[in-house]
Amino acid sequence: MKKDYPDWVLRQKTRNTEIREIKGHYYLYRIANVWDKERKRHKKITVEYLGKITPEGLVKRRAPASVSPVEFGASRYTLDVCSDIANIIKDSFDDWRTILVMALFRLMYSSPLKNMEFYYDTSYISQEFSVDLNPRRIGEFLRRLGMNWPGIQGFLRKFVNGSEGQIVDLTHVFSLSENVISSTIGYNGDHEYLPQIRLVLLFDAKKHEPSYYRFVVGSIKDVSTIRHTIEESGMANAFLIGDKGFYSEENLRELESSNIRYILPLRRNSALIDYSVIKGGDRSKFTGHFLFENRVIWHYREGNSVILYLDESLKTEEERDFLSGERPDLNAFFERQYQQGTIAVVTNLPYSEEKIYGLLKNRVDVEQAFDAFKNVLNADRSYMRDNYQLEGWFLINFVALLLYYRIYNTLLEKGMLNNYSPRDVLLHLSRVFKMEINGRWVTSEIQGNQGF
Repeated sequence: MKKDYPDWVLRQKTRNTEIREIKGHYYLYRIANVWDKERKRHKKITVEYLGKITPEGLVKRRAPASVSPVEFGASRYTLDVCSDIANIIKDSFDDWRTILVMALFRLMYSSPLKNMEFYYDTSYISQEFSVDLNPRRIGEFLRRLGMNWPGIQGFLRKFVNGSEGQIVDLTHVFSLSENVISSTIGYNGDHEYLPQIRLVLLFDAKKHEPSYYRFVVGSIKDVSTIRHTIEESGMANAFLIGDKGFYSEENLRELESSNIRYILPLRRNSALIDYSVIKGGDRSKFTGHFLFENRVIWHYREGNSVILYLDESLKTEEERDFLSGERPDLNAFFERQYQQGTIAVVTNLPYSEEKIYGLLKNRVDVEQAFDAFKNVLNADRSYMRDNYQLEGWFLINFVALLLYYRIYNTLLEKGMLNNYSPRDVLLHLSRVFKMEINGRWVTSEIQGNQGF
């Protein structure tokens, strides 16, 4: 009995081919009619499997790798270290293989879409995962992925659940496509006037890894963006750690009215800071002290919100740097002498001065995450054609950032971060290849001592 197939399946049917349905999926085979000498009649035989039929077209059967050796070590190590992330992706998306492989190539090579298929064909991962990275179809894949925001949101919330604290911050990403309606014109750090989008990132203060992202129209105000991101993520214990440029009376009022918790560093000339305790020189007037990385930190809290920290080691360094310059301005030095080595914040967090100081220092981790996003993945500029495609592209890069931080934290735990970066690890391991010998894949000799 002739089967009724969907139109998008029938479009792939050509002469001497046959469609077969297996467990709800459609596959295309090349067939031929040959003469059966014993039965004295023609019979149909299967010549070869051509590929899987999808609504986007035919995903052709992958031929055996045409190059040997192929990359193996870096991709295999990353998949092993990040197996839990891969499992979460697998549980969240039907096309989890494509998401994982694309994120892997973003991490390893900062690969644009047009080069994904090349890296796939020259990696042993093509023997482990069957995915379609054809440049003509990959854009549509990202668009479908980006349209599935409930699925993306469910995936992201799995990294937020169970967290004890989230640092929230935001940066700009520049879109070079006129069809991305979320972008608005603005300047970047190099004073280039470009369409920009705001990327909001939640960073797990305890696990030291990113946990949630959201991109919004570049013109939306910072405070409302932060509030909506916290609400959307479902994360109750989130707080903003701003930079010195974020503080203003207006921003402070909006943060308070929005019930957003915050730590905002103050500029040293802020009228909120009282330097009288430092000028008096009596340590007993301070609220107390603690050790941070073997440095003594004195602190003074004025009221409930403003905390002034004094780091004598930092003060000595700043004085040396100022006075060792050619013809230092002593008047300026004397005017600022009580500000040297100080850090001041305004906060509404009900924590001790020591914990707030530690959280403030954790902001470096968030800045580092943005730095990795922009300079390791080179994801701060986008050529995606529309908002949905951009949303899918952000997910791929966020997964790549998760992979990066899993390697980063592995190095941190082993005390190797001073000698190696995640990029160093991938570079060294990329020299481990797989070779096809007599139809069997073997691992190549390791070139030199990798050091880890």
